[in-house]
Amino acid sequence: MIDVHVHLLPEVDDGAKDMDEALEMAALAVESGVSVICVTPHSSAYGRHRNHDDEAYRDAVRGLQKAIDQQGLKLKLVPGMEIFGTHDVIDCLKKGQLIGLNHSRYPLVEFPFDEYAAEATEILEEIVALGMVPVVAHPERYVYVQSDPRLMNLWTDLGCLFQINKGSLLGRFGSRVQRLAWELVYRGFACVVASDAHSSDHRSTWMKEIRAVLSEELSKSEMDQLLRVRPGMLIENKEIVMSEPEWF
Repeated sequence: MIDVHVHLLPEVDDGAKDMDEALEMAALAVESGVSVICVTPHSSAYGRHRNHDDEAYRDAVRGLQKAIDQQGLKLKLVPGMEIFGTHDVIDCLKKGQLIGLNHSRYPLVEFPFDEYAAEATEILEEIVALGMVPVVAHPERYVYVQSDPRLMNLWTDLGCLFQINKGSLLGRFGSRVQRLAWELVYRGFACVVASDAHSSDHRSTWMKEIRAVLSEELSKSEMDQLLRVRPGMLIENKEIVMSEPEWF
């Protein structure tokens, strides 16, 4: 499996608190069947968790990969960011300060959880105008998408892709989030499923359980698309063409 949303870098955001925890998270990922992780620290133009693509960030990725290799873990890291979506990020994307998954055309973008539908749509339009393809992080968790899931129709028409959290499908963010997450999978909106891991216990990198659950609900081919094929296409910057979903 390939996990494209993981807060694995230590001491840069609210993910791994130190190198020991980062290595625990890496070991859990490998044990559960993950071979590639895109490290995605919270990143924005201004304010908390700035995390631009600078030498400090690249050193952090290289340092963690070296520590993983020294542990004998068969896990490859690629760079990325979970970009907090404000209008300020557009200029930073143009300058390369904020990057897509593995420097691809696919930036992973998150938004505030409440009262942000109009702003989120405007920002997605601006990112698309740059020639990029936004991957919206965990849309099932946004209150305004839960209230009006037709936003997914609009964002799909814009050209966006969608990343669903494993914890949402497993019911760890409540029943309302879980229902919408499964609707997005069943209706064909979901591009990838990822851990959005922040620690070695509560929100972990362990992916075996979600693979088991998906295997009960989907064909093997459909499951592989969510956990391996399309995640690989994202980090390889390959074009992804989704089938038309069942509209809300």
